[in-house]
Amino acid sequence: MLRSKIFATRTKTGLHYFFYGFSIIVFLASITSGFIYWSDFSLFGIIGSVLAIFSSIALFIFTKRYLLVKDVYHTSELDHIVNSFTANGDKNEIKMFGGDLNFFGNTPSDMDNNAQYHYLRSLEFNKISILCEEPNDNTKKIRYGKILHDMPETELRFYNPKEADLKVRGRMIKVQGSDKLLMYTRVKSKHYQALETDTGNSGGALYNNIWNLVWSLAVKPTPPQLQDYKNLFSNR
Repeated sequence: MLRSKIFATRTKTGLHYFFYGFSIIVFLASITSGFIYWSDFSLFGIIGSVLAIFSSIALFIFTKRYLLVKDVYHTSELDHIVNSFTANGDKNEIKMFGGDLNFFGNTPSDMDNNAQYHYLRSLEFNKISILCEEPNDNTKKIRYGKILHDMPETELRFYNPKEADLKVRGRMIKVQGSDKLLMYTRVKSKHYQALETDTGNSGGALYNNIWNLVWSLAVKPTPPQLQDYKNLFSNR
């Protein structure tokens, strides 16, 4: 319910449907009248018909590019969205919410080839705070161990209780001191609904407050646990 509320805050209108319909009607009307009345057209009429056809095509393209609010992306598109957002952040800290972190890949090899993981490493944030599940098998522990090995500035904390995971993935950064959020949730296989917002928006402010609350209540892994994850990665 909360996730739906947050994602519903993205501004959408039906205006693009009107322009799509109008451009199609003009296009079809121009083509039809051209076939029916071509022999009766003056030079002015021919020019007007051609202009109407090209104008309707241009309106359709303009509507698709500038008026249609796109918020569902294939995973290949999401990499660019996430990386572009992350690049804008102040390098002091990035906060992440990520379940079992398998969006980075399931194995160390997957992670090395993952565009989001590779780019995050290259930005060298001073601190990476990650809310995640407590790993319950060696595959997950190895994944966590690689993150700690590759990015020692990472601090992990585990959802407490487990139900505190809202099943939304994303990142929070500061841009010139202002809090910005990028959240995305899976809508179907390899497709995610994404929302970029900030704490000036009610949904963004709500999620930011929830993240801070969950972080304060989260379980902090012990040094032996963290070392165990790193050892499993090193000895795999």
